Amino acid sequence: MSKTKSYPPPSAPKRELPGSTCLPDILGFDGKTAGEIYFSRTTEQALHPDRYVDEWVAERLATPRLSVEPIPISDISRWHIEANSGNICHDSGKFFTLTGVKVRHRSSGGELEWDQPIIDQPEIGILGILVKRINGVLHFCLQAKEEPGNINSVQLSPTVQATYSNYTKAHGGDLPPFVRRFFDPPRQGVLFAKLQSEDGGRFLFKSNRNMVVQLDDNELEELPSEFIWLTLRQIARLIRRDNLIHACTRSILSSFVLPPADYRLQMNTDCRQTTVTLAEAIQWLDDQKAANHIFVKREGLNTLKEWGMDREGYFSHLEGRFFRVIGIDIRAVGREVRQWSQPILANTARGIIGLLTKVHGGERYFLMQAKAEVGNRSAVQLGPTVQFTPGNYVGNPKLPKPFLFDEFSGDGAFPLLWQNLQAEEGARFFQETHLHRILALPEGADLDCPPEFHWLPETQVRFFLHLGDTVNSCARSIISCLL
Repeated sequence: MSKTKSYPPPSAPKRELPGSTCLPDILGFDGKTAGEIYFSRTTEQALHPDRYVDEWVAERLATPRLSVEPIPISDISRWHIEANSGNICHDSGKFFTLTGVKVRHRSSGGELEWDQPIIDQPEIGILGILVKRINGVLHFCLQAKEEPGNINSVQLSPTVQATYSNYTKAHGGDLPPFVRRFFDPPRQGVLFAKLQSEDGGRFLFKSNRNMVVQLDDNELEELPSEFIWLTLRQIARLIRRDNLIHACTRSILSSFVLPPADYRLQMNTDCRQTTVTLAEAIQWLDDQKAANHIFVKREGLNTLKEWGMDREGYFSHLEGRFFRVIGIDIRAVGREVRQWSQPILANTARGIIGLLTKVHGGERYFLMQAKAEVGNRSAVQLGPTVQFTPGNYVGNPKLPKPFLFDEFSGDGAFPLLWQNLQAEEGARFFQETHLHRILALPEGADLDCPPEFHWLPETQVRFFLHLGDTVNSCARSIISCLL
């Protein structure tokens, strides 16, 4: 057990954090909490020195507890392929199902039809982080968690990452640690609680409740050895490492990224007037929703024309594009369940998630895309500037290359601000990672954008993040890199 009293912080004077009358409406936090978040992002004070954190992470990376072996879908225990539909289902009828969908997408650019497998999991999970003040600084509780699809043995996951089947113990194992603290927390302790969509290209109408719950300062004095208290500055330091911070952690913390670095200056000034009003941004997004008609029909996997079983016993695209459904067999030490098998999605190639930024009138803007995805309840959500896998488009007559394809997939004319690899979560996706790139539009440059793209100031992106189920998972992932 690690104790919160193990590492006394260096002495430092207390800081009075400014308040604000306009920030709460923009941020979703009151002025005091916003100030504490900023302090956690910038202060060197921390329960654990950075050197200790690095050693703690290295120790857990070096001691994997899962052994994973790919297997044919037909060999997955406690799962079966339905005779009539070809769908891949758990014997209990719980967890999730791999089903097929046939899609017709009509937009101003034309009409496109396709079919594909998709994860059908009609339940809302909990992605939760506990936070508390330690010596006056907000610390966030992360878990070194190993999942069968991880590239690294462990990633730094939220305090709790549980599907409904998990926390109702459908798997027959133990209840995930600390999950009860997210069932009905005191309202005054909830810093953030919003439904956020999962990957709309591969989950059908799936959302999880992203939550941050603050404890009293004297609660949870000890943690199990796989959990650790970290400041936001320390998490920001770790997110620079490839494939270490879990996708669910990035999703939650994207709502804490903004305000930007000039936060204290903003706190002492009036709210900014931007060239794009919030009403105009909302209207643009609604216009794009109205311009995209997506018809989705569930069908059995055995009816899909573009997919089928390959020689390895995996369900794959006939041209080798997009992803495959494979089976894996897992042996575990120290988990709620010691052995299991499951289907999992395996990407055929690494993708790119990109964000283009510019500074105008002293404020940072992001080029956001109104992204239509088959699995979104609202069809269209705010996506990053680009999200694509190059191999799905090169040599594909059916799909035109996305806007700014060359600029983000090669060495384009835009200066590079950020680049590293961030992994997808390893419970449903097998060893999947995407290159995250943040580029800057040079000062004075002009860019002619299609109507589904719009420059939004960071205050408005922040608003949409706190609205819930409006900013897609790829956008939240790359926004977290700005921490």
